[in-house]
Amino acid sequence: MIKNIVFDLGNVILKGFPADVLNIIDLNDDERKIVKEKFFSNWNKLDMGNESLQEHYLRSKIPISLRQESTQKIIDYYKYREFNTDLIKLIQELKREKYNVYILSNNNSEASEYLRKLQLFESIDGWVVSCDYHIIKPDKKIYEILFEKYNLNPNECYFIDDKKINIEVGKSLGMNGYVINYEKDGINGLIQEFYKNNIIIED
Repeated sequence: MIKNIVFDLGNVILKGFPADVLNIIDLNDDERKIVKEKFFSNWNKLDMGNESLQEHYLRSKIPISLRQESTQKIIDYYKYREFNTDLIKLIQELKREKYNVYILSNNNSEASEYLRKLQLFESIDGWVVSCDYHIIKPDKKIYEILFEKYNLNPNECYFIDDKKINIEVGKSLGMNGYVINYEKDGINGLIQEFYKNNIIIED
């Protein structure tokens, strides 16, 4: 029986990808392209917790001069990301049905710290974020940390992620899951999978 629902953050609870915030920053098309290629790529060091966003920005060596306001918004991108609100409501329904809800995510320290303090995440039962353990999905060790830290039986867990490999690794450890394509299907496919796995939510 499923007792624990585990969610990824990016492109699952959080809408889209970090680079999407470039659409709200005062940049021209060429500047957006350069910043996306230089800053919003090669995030392994960030997700491993081995550098800050400021350090990553400097290491990106963006070859154009940007206004200070734009630069700060790029570094603080996580403050401007939107949420998939119907998925947030779904989490609230899961909590009302007495499921435990956990976050298992590759993310950087600043974004993780910011998100954990938001009121909409107050009901989350636990977090395992890559930057805290210097391990990133799909390394099976980060899944094992989740199970051990919160004393979870993998067979009682259900994982929602936007990457197939991450779900496959979870399944290899005994945790079933679903690859969500939010942009294409919203939460409809996920709700259908919940029913198939006897995960109860409000009608």
